[in-house]
Amino acid sequence: MEIMNISGINVAMKGMTKAEILKEFAELALLNGKVSSAEGFYGDLWLREEESTTGFGGGIAIPHAKSAFVTEVGVLVGRGANEVAWEALDDQPVHCWICLLVPETGGQEHLRLLSQLSRKLMDPDFVAKLKSGSEQEILTLVQGVIS
Repeated sequence: MEIMNISGINVAMKGMTKAEILKEFAELALLNGKVSSAEGFYGDLWLREEESTTGFGGGIAIPHAKSAFVTEVGVLVGRGANEVAWEALDDQPVHCWICLLVPETGGQEHLRLLSQLSRKLMDPDFVAKLKSGSEQEILTLVQGVIS
């Protein structure tokens, strides 16, 4: 089981709204064999957003959900040219996302990934590479945090 691979990175996200971005991630998760239903996973991502924002700040959000539709733990990364309103902690729009996929029973893995990535997002060099790197650079960067 590989948590992340190059096909789970999209540096050309097209969404203009939070809903469109979450749908793109749900479809990307399905294409990567991480979920049994894109629609079901999208619903769980949306429910999580309604609880409280996943907008980290600095143009980055970490949408995530523990979901019955997730078949294996995964990390997807997206970046887009559009600045998307996300109700981030700093009230700034978002254009870079790290999406965490965790099975409904994977509470500890969910917290581990969220904690590791949140800490690393405090590092300006990590954030700069995430926002400007190629897919391969992003893969190497994020794998170094979650492994």
